[in-house]
Amino acid sequence: MILYRTLRQLARIALGWYYADVEIEGLERMPSSGSVLLVANHPNALVDAMAVAVAVPRRVLLTAKATLFERPMLAALLRTVGVVPLRRTRDEHGTGNSAPAATVRNADAFRMVTSALAADGVVLVFPEGISHDAPSLAPLKTGAARMALMAHDAGVHAVRIVAVGLIYEAKEQPRSRLLVRIGDALDLDVWLATSGGDASALTAEIDQRLRRVTLNFGSEPRARRAARLGRTLAAATAEVSPLDRPRSLAPEAEFAHRVDRATEALAAAPPSVVRQADEFIDDAEAFERRLDARGVALSELRVSPRVRHGAWFLLRELSLLALAFPVALLDRLAHDAPVRLARTITRRSLITDPSRDQPAMRTIVLAAAALLVWYLVLGIAIDRWLGPGAALLVLAVLVLSASSELALRDRLTRAWRRARTFLVLRADPAFRSSAVAEADRLLERARRLERALLSEGPLPPEPRSVA
Repeated sequence: MILYRTLRQLARIALGWYYADVEIEGLERMPSSGSVLLVANHPNALVDAMAVAVAVPRRVLLTAKATLFERPMLAALLRTVGVVPLRRTRDEHGTGNSAPAATVRNADAFRMVTSALAADGVVLVFPEGISHDAPSLAPLKTGAARMALMAHDAGVHAVRIVAVGLIYEAKEQPRSRLLVRIGDALDLDVWLATSGGDASALTAEIDQRLRRVTLNFGSEPRARRAARLGRTLAAATAEVSPLDRPRSLAPEAEFAHRVDRATEALAAAPPSVVRQADEFIDDAEAFERRLDARGVALSELRVSPRVRHGAWFLLRELSLLALAFPVALLDRLAHDAPVRLARTITRRSLITDPSRDQPAMRTIVLAAAALLVWYLVLGIAIDRWLGPGAALLVLAVLVLSASSELALRDRLTRAWRRARTFLVLRADPAFRSSAVAEADRLLERARRLERALLSEGPLPPEPRSVA
């Protein structure tokens, strides 16, 4: 348990180093006790397991493809943590073995999962079976459903199945954002009593629940368009957010989902509505270009132009910079070389494997290994020079300072964007008024289009201007 907690904390640090924000939505839906089978989408290799383990406060029994255990060092670590290997049919090809039925192939794994659930544990399964770059869920395998049903048949009652959606802003991009969505729990006993379904029916139910907490687009172009327009609408409706963390990804994901539903409905819409939708998209993009040309961020458009607010902002940010700069400088001096080495190796490895689900995992793993070696070298050198006490103290300071430069750099970027917007809006009140009015008109047009296409309730209302 201590090892798991230690590795979970290291995973939290690693995710915080690579991603600017890891946001957890719906944690209150996670059962605090009892047996739970977590089913998650799988867009980002081992990073997905790290994200779920960090998001869920209870200990999670992880499952992973058996091919990972073919690497001795990684296999030793996975077994120490208690990861359960699952062998897929595709893993059997090329081994000279015929592909036996999944229940036979993974008999030991299924028994371990049943034992964990019987002990009121939490088990994580990726029912897609593969990590991939597609903009939608891959067809689900029946393994997760069969695990749940096997546990039920073995006398494990009140198993809850919880869908976990992993939504990455740009999974391969450092300092992008990650949203972990936790869905409503499905009580397996209740479901069986009302549906009497088998593994196929339960898999279909899991698929529906996963789609509620994930984003699923018909194609990459549709995904990009929905994300872009969702980001614009979220920025136009958002209140001015605190600078201590990036803006939430959750509203952007919700807008992107609704934009894609509206896009799908366009196929059967009258020509006049299609024309209005095209004009709306063109006008929204043109509006952002005009704001960018003036140095104004749409997400900061409703910032207060009052002098006293600007003065307090300047005093606060300069004070923070003065306090944080020495720590960030230490972080840069101590960690820049091993991190750059990890990123260089990762970039070279992507030449032969350009999958977008590899950069984050490889960079995190390589950087962790490089930092451990670096800490060891520094610790030995300082120990010989100043003694073990000084070595422990220096290493503790280095660990505590890790990622401080990235956090400060992110904050400075957000602060500069807000300061630039403030100065423009302060210098030209008429432009501020017209820009806010145009943003409000775009939001109203979005509501009308959504009602016309989906006959649903309106988009979230725009907030009041904030100081």
